[in-house]
Amino acid sequence: MSYQFMADVEYLYRFGSAEFDETSFTLKVGGETKRVERKPLELLALLLRHTDEVMTKEELLSTIWADQITVENVLANAIAKLRKALGKENAAQLKTQARIGYRFTGSVERIAAGRKKASALKLKVGEALSGRPHYILTEQLSTTPGREVWLARHQKTGEKRVFKFSSDGLGLASLKREVTLFRMLQKELGDNGNYVKLYDWNFETTPFFIESEYAGVSLKDWAIRTDQLKALSEDEKVSLVAKIAQTVADAHAIGILHKDLKPANILIDEKDGKPSPKLVDFGSGGLTDRDKISNIDITMLGLTIDEATSSDTTSGTPLYIAPEVLSGQSPTTKSDVYALGVLLYQVWIGNLRKPLVPGWENDISDEQIKADISTAANGNPTERLSSAATLAERLRTLQDRREQAIVNAEKLKEVETAERITRRAKARRPWLITTAAAMLFGIAASMIFGLSEQKAQESEKQQRLQALKTYFIDLARTLAS
Repeated sequence: MSYQFMADVEYLYRFGSAEFDETSFTLKVGGETKRVERKPLELLALLLRHTDEVMTKEELLSTIWADQITVENVLANAIAKLRKALGKENAAQLKTQARIGYRFTGSVERIAAGRKKASALKLKVGEALSGRPHYILTEQLSTTPGREVWLARHQKTGEKRVFKFSSDGLGLASLKREVTLFRMLQKELGDNGNYVKLYDWNFETTPFFIESEYAGVSLKDWAIRTDQLKALSEDEKVSLVAKIAQTVADAHAIGILHKDLKPANILIDEKDGKPSPKLVDFGSGGLTDRDKISNIDITMLGLTIDEATSSDTTSGTPLYIAPEVLSGQSPTTKSDVYALGVLLYQVWIGNLRKPLVPGWENDISDEQIKADISTAANGNPTERLSSAATLAERLRTLQDRREQAIVNAEKLKEVETAERITRRAKARRPWLITTAAAMLFGIAASMIFGLSEQKAQESEKQQRLQALKTYFIDLARTLAS
């Protein structure tokens, strides 16, 4: 946190219908996550730490806005925003002490929720950086073995910068690798805005560090703190992952693997009110072609020959590591594609904590998205989507693919209908033949019977004529005699 006298333990506070979690810096009221700016939440955390104690305006300003240029009424404005977020009943516990300050009073339940990050490098909030005296450390963002990431603010301009520190060993190699790959990205792709800018680095004296721009919070923290991921429309979710996939594709195109794609390494910049992703932390990255880096005249800092050819199979976060890498094979561009497939699933369902496990299809109703996840995160790399660029293109053309799927379904229905009619006709053919044969037989029999009857009638007629003829002859003979 950006105040110095917080204890090592972080708490979950409950009061009235509100709940404030220090570990995720999330405020919920009536079970609903509230979107609140950072400073009002820092005020709330500080006042809850000192329940029933009056915190003077001077204490609050010097702690929350330490060494920053502030405008008039900045404290009163932050308190007003906090009260609005809390709601009338909960805000009643936040008391104003006239001309002195503020205090939080009433019943507050406090539950230990975790421990604050400890700095192995002995860095502290409020300290100036060695070699960067104008930058003051304000918050420890993360810590991993051998590395620490801190947010710092310029004392005069208020500009934020992110510093990654290491003392030596693997942490230092990771910093050097990140510098090398960033320089390669910058030289080959220019300033395309999809990667976090790197300003400077120090590999001469401890603590070693690299200095980069502040480009927002991670996708992981953005989703947890604001619930904005769930609030995105389907089109916005698809657009977000498409941009991430294209950024990865651009890196692949110049021979760079990320090897640790995950929400924590994707920053969200909310300029213009829309989430714009930036890829960060190539400290675990590698090259698909070792000669590529020498061809553009960049020193291979932090990259051994083995690392340059991507033989490292130990880096990455298990949830996003492709099965073939876990089994010992070397990472490839398809390994990054697998991580993108998992990420697409999580972003679509609005849950970055849920793993891609058997039965995941039940969470997806959109057949095109289901197909994209299935092919991108296929456990068999030979059947996996060919590239991050292909995934990006599929997502960008999602609506066209949906419409084409409807057309294809209609055509298929027509074909099936025609086939069904043909099958029925074939099934009825023997019956038709039998019926026709019977009809023909009947007609023929009738004709034959008619002809026979006609002949019989003519014979009888001849016989009658002959009898009549005989009668008249006999009569004539009688008369003559």
